[in-house]
Amino acid sequence: MNQINIQIKLGALDLQVQASFANEVIIISGENGAGKTTLLRCMAGLQACSGSILVNDKVWLDSAAGFALPTNQRGLGFVWAEEVLLPWLVVAQNIQLGVAQEDKAWLMQVCEQLEIAHLVKRKPAMLSTGEAQRVSLARALYRKPSMLLLDEPFSAQAPDIRARLRKVLKNMQQTLAIPLLMISHDAEDAKALAQQHWRMREGKLIISINRHSHAGGNPHFENIGE
Repeated sequence: MNQINIQIKLGALDLQVQASFANEVIIISGENGAGKTTLLRCMAGLQACSGSILVNDKVWLDSAAGFALPTNQRGLGFVWAEEVLLPWLVVAQNIQLGVAQEDKAWLMQVCEQLEIAHLVKRKPAMLSTGEAQRVSLARALYRKPSMLLLDEPFSAQAPDIRARLRKVLKNMQQTLAIPLLMISHDAEDAKALAQQHWRMREGKLIISINRHSHAGGNPHFENIGE
């Protein structure tokens, strides 16, 4: 089980989130300024906060004890809305950047699944926005992370590719058996992927719904973008 209980004040934002989750897909929605990205940054250790974070029974944060596990020791895979690729490296090098031991078979499996295998020798300047976004997602998955944190990872994708990527991401999450927290305003993302829906407003988790407890379907999943 994974648990978070964190607080932080950043200007007008007063973030206070308490939640627990298994190795499942969680879709996070809410209006701009609700604290969604700040929540993911706190999970990643990129934003200092108080409270506690426990992932797979390992302590990532215990501010009362003065402990915060460094980001590079959390084994994360993440995609941020503003994330960029290094322009002097080809796609394959960008994906494998920072990984100690290369795994070419896994690299090609990930690239084929994300429909970028034909791009591995190209530099970022030769990619479309959607292709570059899929490269960023491939980089996150290639690490076989302990958790995936994704901020609108499909925002630049055409509808047909987006539909295929949902299936790929779900299969990858199940294969790796890890929690996946994903910010999205797309109701289709929620219906295809989510086991939980967290809806945020003004830094608070105002709705937390577990799909398994609503087997007959739930309007909060259907209307996630509203």
